[in-house]
Amino acid sequence: MTSVLLAAFLGVAGCAPAVVTPPAGPRTITLHSADGDRTAIVHRGSSAAVGAPLVVVLHGAGGAGIDMGTNLGWDALADRDGLVVAYPDGLDRTWNAGACCGPARDRKVDDVGFLEALVATLRRDDGVGDVYAVGFSNGAMMSYAWACARPGALAGIGPVAGALTVDCPAPAPLTVVAVHGTRDERVPIDGGRAPSGVSFRSLEESLTPFRAAAACPAAATADVEGPARVDLRRCAGHDVVSDVVDGLTHVWPGAGRQAGRTVGPLDATGFLWVHLRR
Repeated sequence: MTSVLLAAFLGVAGCAPAVVTPPAGPRTITLHSADGDRTAIVHRGSSAAVGAPLVVVLHGAGGAGIDMGTNLGWDALADRDGLVVAYPDGLDRTWNAGACCGPARDRKVDDVGFLEALVATLRRDDGVGDVYAVGFSNGAMMSYAWACARPGALAGIGPVAGALTVDCPAPAPLTVVAVHGTRDERVPIDGGRAPSGVSFRSLEESLTPFRAAAACPAAATADVEGPARVDLRRCAGHDVVSDVVDGLTHVWPGAGRQAGRTVGPLDATGFLWVHLRR
């Protein structure tokens, strides 16, 4: 009680202590949960200030946070644009995104609870502001599931090669930027049963509840750049964007050493961020 009263007094007096943020660069944090210890690599950009956006990058099934940090260019983007980026690890390298995937789904792991606890920790320690979730495959599904389970918690999501795998009757309005290939055999863009045995919604079906929540217009502004078709809907305070790449399989477009250096539709990292941050 004394500490609460002291904090209140300091706030009234205008002397509230400033957030002392961790140094720039990477660190690993561990959170305890009912499902076991959970870990995440966190990269604080060299230009990140208090209130910096937080981007949570979710790996696919069989992957790990370190893979996303190594291959997708988010650390360099964080240094340039003043972000904090977190790369959490799913238990058994999977996420419980509802109908998918693997051990995390079968064990009914509370991954939304873990991600919410991670955000709370980074608000306390890093003073982060708006939160965005991007992910690949099972991680993309997790970004959808998080937005549906906690309406209003996220400013935007960026699913790549994923689908909505939970019921989502009433999401809050938020920005959605989805990237998908027309030849994705693992999560078919037109939906249906995949080789894994999971039946997926199509990209259009996955985006429908978010377009409705944001009061999007029926027609999109379309732009074609090489093999990519970008459909942009300017909605009520948020954008809902799809980037469909002809001939692309189940991959993150532009992954590798040059990732995030452009903002075109063939560089998913840069494309996601330039549209999410609007």
